[in-house]
Amino acid sequence: MRLVWLSVNSSYSHSSLALPLLHLACRDVPGWDWQKLETLNTDDPGETAVRLAELRPDLVCATLYLFNRRQVTDILVRLHSLLPDCRIVVGGPECLGNQAGEVVCSCEAIDAAVSGEGESVLPELLRRVAAGNFPEPVSQPIPGVTVRCRNHQNVVLCWGKYSPRYRHWAEAPPPAESEFFAFDKPFVQMETSRGCRQGCRYCTSFATPVRYKQITRIAEELQLLASKGVQEIRLLDRTFNAPPERAAELLRLFKDKFPSLRFHLEIHPQFLSDELKWELQHALPGQLHLEVGIQSLDDEVQKAIGRACPSQDALSGLQFLCSCPAFAVHADLLAGLPRQTSASLWQDVRQLIATGPDEIQLEVLKILPGTPLRSQAARQGIRYSPSLPYEVLETDDFSPRELLNARVLSRMLDLFYNTPALRDAFRSASRNNENFPDAFLHYLQLHGFALNWSGSLRKRLQL
Repeated sequence: MRLVWLSVNSSYSHSSLALPLLHLACRDVPGWDWQKLETLNTDDPGETAVRLAELRPDLVCATLYLFNRRQVTDILVRLHSLLPDCRIVVGGPECLGNQAGEVVCSCEAIDAAVSGEGESVLPELLRRVAAGNFPEPVSQPIPGVTVRCRNHQNVVLCWGKYSPRYRHWAEAPPPAESEFFAFDKPFVQMETSRGCRQGCRYCTSFATPVRYKQITRIAEELQLLASKGVQEIRLLDRTFNAPPERAAELLRLFKDKFPSLRFHLEIHPQFLSDELKWELQHALPGQLHLEVGIQSLDDEVQKAIGRACPSQDALSGLQFLCSCPAFAVHADLLAGLPRQTSASLWQDVRQLIATGPDEIQLEVLKILPGTPLRSQAARQGIRYSPSLPYEVLETDDFSPRELLNARVLSRMLDLFYNTPALRDAFRSASRNNENFPDAFLHYLQLHGFALNWSGSLRKRLQL
C-alpha cells in the first residue's frame, strides 16, 4: 500500500521533522511504500491535488499549522473528489484538544485527526488501514485519534480521550536517519528535549511532561548532521536552559566539538545560573542566536498567564544576555494578554528598547487550540477571532483600536528598530527621550504609515 505525505510549507527553505520522525516510528510496519509531495502555501491547490492523485495513494497524511490549514484542506477536498476511496489523516497543532473534532467535521475529505504525538499513533493506524479496519468501530478507538465513522446512514465521530505521548522518543533513532530528512535546506530543526514544565496558559506545550535526550545521543546526532553538510540548526526545545546545568553542558559540546555549526536557541531569562552565564559569556562569536521570551514585564500579567517569573528577574536576565558580545539577542513581546493594557505594553516596549536587544518582536496573542487560555478566554475577558489565526480582537483591558495600534507599533519596530542601519539612531533617540517611540509612531501615522507600509531603507531614512 502507498502512503503519500503532503508537505505544505511557506517556502522551500522550511521543512518539518514530522515526516522523518513518523517514517522512523513506523519502520517495523510492513507493506507500506512511503512517498512525499512537497508544495508551497502559494501553489495552486487544484494542480497539487492532481499531482497527488497521480501518485495513486491509499493513504494521504498531512500536518496542519496555522499558516497552511486552509491550503491543505483546499487540496484535500479536491483529492477526495478525484480519489474517494483514499483515506486521509491529518495531525499537528491545529488538531490539539477539542479542535480535532472540529477539523474532521469541517472538512468532509478528512477521515481522521490525530491529537498528540503522532509517533505513538501512526503505526497502529497503518495496520488498521492495511487490514481494512479503518475507520474503526466506535468500540475500538485509537487513543488521541478522532475518526469519521459510518453508522448506518449517519456520520458520527469516535475518539480516544487523551492526547498520547511517545514514550520511546528519547531512545528513538534521530530523524536524520530517515530517507525523508531534508539536508538541503538553509537550516534544519532538532530536538534535544520535548515538552515543557512552564505553565504558560497560551502555549500548546503547557505543563507537558519533559523528556530529555542523553548528551551522548545529542552528540551523535550533531555529528551525523555535520557530516551531511548542515551548517545551521534551530533547536525546537521550548526552554533550552531548563535546567541551566544541562544547557551549560550542551553549550560546551557545541563550542568544543561542533564549532562550525550555528544554533538558534529559545532561552528563558530567569534560568541563568553562574555556570550558564560563564558559558554564554565565552561563546564562540556568531555560533549562537538567542530568542528570549519576555512576553510582558507586568507582574500582574505574568501571573494571569501562568508565568512564575518576576518582571525584574526577566529584565535582569535580558540585560545580561544583551551584554554578551558573541551572539545576537531577539526579545519577544505579546499584546492582548489577560490584564494587560495598552499603557503597560508601551512601557514594556520602552524598557526593551532601553535594554537593547538586537531585535524586538511584538505579536498579538493568538488563542491556540489545545491551550488552557482557549477554554478560559471568555472568563478572562478575551474576545478572539474564531477563524485563523485566532488572534485576540479585544479584552476587558485592551480595546480593538488599541490592539490595532499594537500591530502598527510592531510594524514600526520591524522597519526601524530591527533594521541594523537604523537601530542605533532609534536607541539614541529613545535614550534622550523615553517617549520617542510614541511620538515617532504618531509622526509616522501622520505621514501615511500603516500595517501594509513597506518603504525602502532610503524612504525610511527620509522620514
